[in-house]
Amino acid sequence: MKSMTGFGRGTVAGEGFKVAVEIKTVNNRYLDIHLRLNQELSSLEMNIRKLISARLSRGRVDLSISLERNGATNYEINRPLVTGYINVMREIQKEFNLAGDVDVNSLARLPGALTTARDGLDEESVIGIERAVTEAIEDLEHMRESEGAALADEMRNRLAKIEAEVPVIENAAAGLVDAYRQRLQKRIGELVSRGGGPAVDLDAGRLAQEVAYLADRSDIS
Repeated sequence: MKSMTGFGRGTVAGEGFKVAVEIKTVNNRYLDIHLRLNQELSSLEMNIRKLISARLSRGRVDLSISLERNGATNYEINRPLVTGYINVMREIQKEFNLAGDVDVNSLARLPGALTTARDGLDEESVIGIERAVTEAIEDLEHMRESEGAALADEMRNRLAKIEAEVPVIENAAAGLVDAYRQRLQKRIGELVSRGGGPAVDLDAGRLAQEVAYLADRSDIS
């Protein structure tokens, strides 16, 4: 027995990279996989989904991957952004007759002017990422099994308590019909005497019908 909720983590380090994978699941009727991958990892989406589907059959699954590069980082110039920025600054200078010019320091501080170069994923990185995903799923399954064992123990304890109470309930239910008859008869007697009129004989057949009706509504069998 496994719990539907759980969390797992897997990490793998290789030459020039380190990857961390986190996965969590909650209850859901079907298998619903949600991946958080950056553009560099999008090519691995189908393989990751297959790894998850091979181990999990239902539930909402959220998986995220963080990939860090340890080697030298290459950058690319966002040329459309830089060109647009320079053109706008020159228009401002011309329109308002301002001195000065755009320098490299200003461009370096411009958000998005430089982006990390996408060098692609080599075979070692791909193997490491998939290994980290598998490790995270294994960690998740261990947690779900542990939670499931705790739930199974709780259910067994509750069933044992219910089983122990069944004889008590059965004994109490045995006298239920007589108790209803006495209670109904007493109540009717109180209502009749409250009116102050002459005593009224109760119809035993009608009383039996009402008792049977109440007994049927409260049947616990």
